[in-house]
Amino acid sequence: MSQFDFPRINFYGQSFINPATANNNLLLPLLTYDPIQVKAILPPRIYLSPDLLLLHKLGGLPVPEDSPVNYDDSTQPYIEIQPIDTPEKYKSWAKTPLGKFSLDEPYHELYQLVKTKRNQQPLTGNLPAGWNYYGGMEFGFENVKVGSIAVPVSKTENQLFTSNDPDCPADVAAILGATIDLKNDRGRNSAVMIDILPTLAFYSQVFCDAFHVQKDGSSLLKGTPKKASLRFFNKERILNQEGVFGASGTFFSVIPLENLTNGVHSPIFSFFQKYQLKTTPIKGVFIQYTLFEVKEDRTIDYITSGEKANPATATLTGCITPWYEDDMMSIAMGRQLLPEMPFLNQKKLASFVCRIDTQRRMVALDMSGSIPEQLVQEHPTPVYETYPLGELTLKLLEDNNQETTLGTFHLSPHYFDRNHLLINSGLIEVSFKDKDFLTDERLEKGTLLLYGPSKSSEDSYETTVLLMKESPFMVASDQAGMYADQGQKEEAYRCYDFQKEPCQVRVYQRGKPFIGDVPMTIMALKMTGVSASATVKPFLITHHFRDKQTLTFPTEQAANAMYVFYPTPPPVISEDLVTEIQRTGFFVSLRVLPKKEFGKYLDPTHINYPTPVTFEVLYKELLQVSDLIFPMSSLITPFTEAYFKKGGAFIKQRMAPENWANATYMPSSRDMSMAQWLLFCKWLKDNK
Repeated sequence: MSQFDFPRINFYGQSFINPATANNNLLLPLLTYDPIQVKAILPPRIYLSPDLLLLHKLGGLPVPEDSPVNYDDSTQPYIEIQPIDTPEKYKSWAKTPLGKFSLDEPYHELYQLVKTKRNQQPLTGNLPAGWNYYGGMEFGFENVKVGSIAVPVSKTENQLFTSNDPDCPADVAAILGATIDLKNDRGRNSAVMIDILPTLAFYSQVFCDAFHVQKDGSSLLKGTPKKASLRFFNKERILNQEGVFGASGTFFSVIPLENLTNGVHSPIFSFFQKYQLKTTPIKGVFIQYTLFEVKEDRTIDYITSGEKANPATATLTGCITPWYEDDMMSIAMGRQLLPEMPFLNQKKLASFVCRIDTQRRMVALDMSGSIPEQLVQEHPTPVYETYPLGELTLKLLEDNNQETTLGTFHLSPHYFDRNHLLINSGLIEVSFKDKDFLTDERLEKGTLLLYGPSKSSEDSYETTVLLMKESPFMVASDQAGMYADQGQKEEAYRCYDFQKEPCQVRVYQRGKPFIGDVPMTIMALKMTGVSASATVKPFLITHHFRDKQTLTFPTEQAANAMYVFYPTPPPVISEDLVTEIQRTGFFVSLRVLPKKEFGKYLDPTHINYPTPVTFEVLYKELLQVSDLIFPMSSLITPFTEAYFKKGGAFIKQRMAPENWANATYMPSSRDMSMAQWLLFCKWLKDNK
C-alpha cells in the first residue's frame, strides 16, 4: 500500500518549478504554438469569432487592408500577424506586451478588441510568451529535510518520532533531519517536469536522474527514480486563491532496488528491512510528494530581466516508504473517497485514498493533497494556514443502510495546523479500537463516508453534510502518460523509457484487486486540430472489463488525448471530462506525435531520394520549435550549423532514444518523433 506502510519517513521543504510557458496558448484565440503538429505558428495568428468575421466582411475590423482571412484544416477563420514573420522578430515580439511592439502596430487596435477565452479580457498588455519564456523545465528540491519517522513498535502499534523526542531510537535519530535533493554527482540539479499535454496539464511527469538522502556528509539513500507521475490534482487547495496559486498536485515515483547505489546495503533500505511488518519482499523505495502554495512572478519585464528564467516555487511535503512486490509504481491503490457536497460555497474536498488497517484497528487517510488551506498574509511574505473546517466524522455504510461511526478528527489551525501537515505529510489516522463488533468482513464490504460541516459563506449557518463517499472501484494504470508515433503498428507506447510497453489497467474494489468482470465506460477527450475544440466520444463500453486488462489506442491521427474511466454504469456520462478527471483521477493521457514526410531524405525508394538534408531543412523540421518556444535550449545549445557540426557527437548522445528517460534528454519536452531523430542522424552522417 506504499505510503500507508511502515516505516514511513516524512519530509518537507520547498521546491522550484521552471516551466517554459510559450507553449501554453493561454491567450487563445491568439495562437503562437501548435501542440498537435508540434510547431511554432509563424506568423502568429488570431482566430476570429463569428462576430469578428462579420465585422471583417463589413470592412470594420481594425487590420491592414492586405490582411486576408485564412482557414485552417478545421475550417476555422484566422488572420495572421503578418509582420512577425522571422524567428528573430518572433522572439522579440513574444516577450513584449501586446500593443507595445513597434513592428505589429497596425494590429494594436485589434488586440484591444479581441478577448481571451480564459478570462474574457483584451489581449492588450499580455505577454505572448507568458511569464517564463526562458524556462528550461527544471524541477528540484530546496531545503527539504526529514521531519518525522513512523516506525512499528508492535504488530498493532506504531510511533511517530521527531527530533524533539528524547526517547528516539538511535537508528531513527540517524535519519531525522537528513536533507533530500535531486542533484547528481556534480552537484547539479538532475530533474525536469514535463506536461504530456501542454494545453491540459492534468498529467505532469518528472524525469529525474538522482534522488539523494544524506546527513552529516554520509549518504543514506541514493538512486535513480522511475519517472514520477502526477496522480491527484486539487484545483481548490488554497480557498482564497485562484488558478495554479490555489492548486496542489501529488506525485508518485519509485526507485527499484537495482537502481539504488549500494543496493540492499543502502542505510535506509536496511532500515526498511529491519522494521518491515510484511513478509512480502521489498523491491525498492516508494516516494510520494505533494506540491502546494505555489508562488509565481507573472509581472516579469523581459527588457529588465533579460534572457533568464523566472521559476515558480512551491511548498513540498512527502514521504519515503518500502515498495513491495504487489505495489504499483505510479500510484498507491486503496479505498478512494470522492467528493460529494461542498463544505464552503462551491468548494469541495479533493479525492483521496485511504487504508483500513484491521490489525491496528485504524483507518489511515492520505489527505496530503486535500487538506484545505487559506492565505492569511500576502505581504511581505505569503503565510498560509489550515482552513478551520471543523470536526469531520468517518462512518461505515453497510448493506442494511446502517451507518456506523468509526471515529472523528478535526481540521483547523488549533487541532491540525500547517506545521502538523508538514511534519507528518498529511496522513490522518482515525482509530476504531472501541468498535470490537466491526469484523474484517463488515469493514471490507462496507462503504466509507465522510461527514462534515458545510456553509454557503463564512457568515452563514452551518449544517452537516456528506462531504466524501467511497468509490466502489479505483481505476489506474502505471502507463498513465504515454507517447506514440502517428500511424505506429505497435500496441505499446513509450512511458518510462524508450522501450514501448502496453497500457495495463488496474481495477481495485475497496482496496483489493478486483476478481471478475466489471462494467466499464471509457470516454475519449481528444484534440486533433490546432484551433478545434476537444471532442468527447465513447471509446469503449463493455460489461466485461477485468483487472490487468490492456488497452490499445488509435494512432492514425496526431492528437492529444485523455481517456477517462467510469467503472460501473454511471447514471449520466458527462461531457465535462475535465471535471471528471479532477474528481476521480481515473484517466490516462496519450500524446500521438505527428508523422513527418521525410521520404525524399530517408527512403531510398522515394522518387526524389536522395535529397540532401541541409541545416536549413534540419532547423525547420526539428530545431525551430525549440528555438522559438523553448529558447533556453538554443542558449545552451546554439542552433547554428557550425555548433552542430562541432558538437555533433555530444548532441547526438543527448538526443539518442536510449537517453529518453533521462533529465538531460533533448528536446526536454519529449515531443521529437522517430522520423525527426532519423533526419538528424542523416544530417550528421552527411556532414562528418
